[in-house]
Amino acid sequence: MPDLPDPLAALRFPVQYIEVTESLVRSRHGRVADVRQRCDLPPEGDAEAVAWIDGHQLMASVAMAVEHCLPDEPASVQILRHFPLTAHGTLGVFAITSGTVAEALDVALQYHALVMPLFDMRRQPDSAEGVHVRVVPTVDVGVHNALMAELVIGVLRNVAPYTTLSDPVLHAEFAHTSDWPAQAYADFFGAPPRFGSPWHGFTVPRALLDAPLITGNRATRASLEAQLQREAPGSAQAKPLTQRVRQLVLSGLRKGVLPGGEDLAHTLAMSARTLSRHLQDEGQSLSTIVEQVRIERAEQLLRDGELSVQAIAQHTGFADASSFSRAFKRATGQTPAEQRSRLKLSGGRR
Repeated sequence: MPDLPDPLAALRFPVQYIEVTESLVRSRHGRVADVRQRCDLPPEGDAEAVAWIDGHQLMASVAMAVEHCLPDEPASVQILRHFPLTAHGTLGVFAITSGTVAEALDVALQYHALVMPLFDMRRQPDSAEGVHVRVVPTVDVGVHNALMAELVIGVLRNVAPYTTLSDPVLHAEFAHTSDWPAQAYADFFGAPPRFGSPWHGFTVPRALLDAPLITGNRATRASLEAQLQREAPGSAQAKPLTQRVRQLVLSGLRKGVLPGGEDLAHTLAMSARTLSRHLQDEGQSLSTIVEQVRIERAEQLLRDGELSVQAIAQHTGFADASSFSRAFKRATGQTPAEQRSRLKLSGGRR
């Protein structure tokens, strides 16, 4: 029997993530040199210095960070204090040169797979509360699954030093439970996260979206975006077109129209064949993206609790409630009514 592929070995992450662990170890008066040794990396300053690490090296670094965390608060919160946005390399610097938080979020959603392919970030329909993003794990990292979800969402809160707001809030929710009370996370996130949710995700409040970044610079941003676009095509992790298509489908559904392939291709200034080929290059298909967006839009409407199943079917482009229910159960393992009940048990709307 052939060996199964090793998903962690095939992924790449910025070597700057190692510096996060080094910073934490240094603060605990540990042996900083041990971090790179544990991760099978050359010493800092070595002529063979690398720019990227694989998933096994990342998880070795995370494990060492956890070992140096104190027992009096969540490990994720302790690690996040040593995790600046600039640890994301070019993408992190690009994000903080944006004019507003909303622009920085768009950058993160479009290019996040370049630096953190363990999760897929899917923007949901906006609401009066703000922008909702679903965070979907793509690789099982075992005992660190919950920790990595908290880190990936929590690091977005580190945009705070670059805004003009004194105390911005990130509303986070996690599918796992925590041995710590939600209040233990409140000082870092600005509000207690919700645990035991049907999914991982976060909401950026509308008041924060328009907040300007004090590090915004158009010229620098244009230069860094060009650099990212050069990197993206060469990386199987990057899925900027997938993110763009998702946004167009979402926009159409909000207006009551499910856009077809020709419509999407026209908006993106390419042929339908070219769109299909480029999506295949990102490991995606148009039909899969459309189905995901429709189901996620339906889940959001179920969560809002204001529409009937029949109305939700119409809002998400299904012919009737029956076909909607079949597609929904196929995608989620639950009927719309079952998920609505689960959402009510988990707290419903924030």
